[in-house]
Amino acid sequence: MIATQDLAEELRATLRGKVLSHEPMVLHTSFKIGGPADLLVIPEDVKDLKAALAFARSKGLPSWVMGSGSNTLVRDGGIRGMVILPNAFQELTRVGTEVTAGAGVRVSRLLAFCCKQGLSGLEILSGVPGTVGGAVWGNAGAWGGSTSDHLARVQVVTDEGEELTLEREAIPFRYRFSGLPKGSVIVQATFALAPGDPTAIRQQISRWLVQRNTTQPVEFRSAGSIFKNPPRDYAGRLVEAAGVKGTRIGGAKISEKHGNFFVNLGDARAADVLALVALARERVRQTSGIDLELEIRVVGED
Repeated sequence: MIATQDLAEELRATLRGKVLSHEPMVLHTSFKIGGPADLLVIPEDVKDLKAALAFARSKGLPSWVMGSGSNTLVRDGGIRGMVILPNAFQELTRVGTEVTAGAGVRVSRLLAFCCKQGLSGLEILSGVPGTVGGAVWGNAGAWGGSTSDHLARVQVVTDEGEELTLEREAIPFRYRFSGLPKGSVIVQATFALAPGDPTAIRQQISRWLVQRNTTQPVEFRSAGSIFKNPPRDYAGRLVEAAGVKGTRIGGAKISEKHGNFFVNLGDARAADVLALVALARERVRQTSGIDLELEIRVVGED
């Protein structure tokens, strides 16, 4: 087997973007938890992305896509294979009432742009962390809405290197799920919005941000909501009703402010978080008869 450093050197000769080896994933996730990735690639453009995917295929390397790592828990043993960060895709343009944003654009930046342009619809993403690519892939949302509500189309590169533009109607979105082709990488997304008053849009965003900051433990490192909300109920309420809110294992704790947020107190390991996940699921199952489903993505090895 070729050493990781040798693979990195070979890949650097092919790409214009950045290639890192044995990269600590604590630097690339909002949880600040996780072991190293064998290879981490930040493609400069679509050509680079295709070359990285082709390299992974030729070497038999599994590939993982991350944005800002805001909804991901990396296990303590790290990630084997290649992690791709499409952070260089920063296009942000308007044509009529449509806005196109690159996969690496922060959701907060997209909202600020829409507000300035007087385009309404994406306010429901107020306070949602991460990037446009991650928001589309996980169909992120809040305040009763989802990213897919105003999506027009998505451009992706498949794991075979094919560029596809998929219209919203062709994508089987559901709650916190997009159904985009497995292994594909989002390049950009286009949203169909409506004209609105910039002041009213800004005020709505501010109101929801204040509410979010009041009810969620934003002062701690976390991965956002740990569990998906079950039908007609809330995961946070179920965790609190199960009596485990505030429970700590190692450096991880179930927030006392919100039962669906697990926080890193400073030295948490993935094993600590996963132990809390198992505990909360079991207690909720015992008290409510509901099996909570993870919303975060867990990747890597123990």
